[in-house]
Amino acid sequence: MQILAQARIKCCVVGDFEVGKTSIIHSYFLKPLNTVQSTLGIDFFSKSIRVGEQDVHLSMWDTAGSERFHSLIHSYLRDSNIIIIVYDLSKPMHNLTYWLRIAEQHRPNVLGILGNKSDLTQSCTNDLRNVLIPYERLQRQVVRGKCSSRDPKSVQRFMTKCLKQSVQNDAGIPEKITPIRISKKKTQIKSCCM
Repeated sequence: MQILAQARIKCCVVGDFEVGKTSIIHSYFLKPLNTVQSTLGIDFFSKSIRVGEQDVHLSMWDTAGSERFHSLIHSYLRDSNIIIIVYDLSKPMHNLTYWLRIAEQHRPNVLGILGNKSDLTQSCTNDLRNVLIPYERLQRQVVRGKCSSRDPKSVQRFMTKCLKQSVQNDAGIPEKITPIRISKKKTQIKSCCM
């Protein structure tokens, strides 16, 4: 009998308030979008999927974009395999540099940059090349994409790219297990009265 361990991938979705992070996750999990509400703090979703030849347990963390919850984000980004930064294509200004700096502190295997609301814009002209140059020079795995959370296929394509890249990165790195040597130390009993 052969037992195969299922790889675990932790994915966090971050970005400004009302860019559509929760809608993207609902779209990926094929949940109805009419029930989406703003995230308060953090929300969690998970499912088991097959990526290439490997079974993977994906846990997705949906973070609130509101500034009052930014202090919570660092604890959830820790040990993330994938961090996806979502920005709104229909708005000319975005805090992408801010989110890139936060993601850089946690060094994910894959960094996803996803422009959402492509259905609301005539031309998506946000040129991210200048913003992403420092991260690509560091040989980080950066996956870029545009989607509409109303189109689950576009979200699925982007997530598949990120997951495949993460599985590829993890496949070449063997897990190192370092033994810990515990020795019993003799303690001397001291008394205060002698």
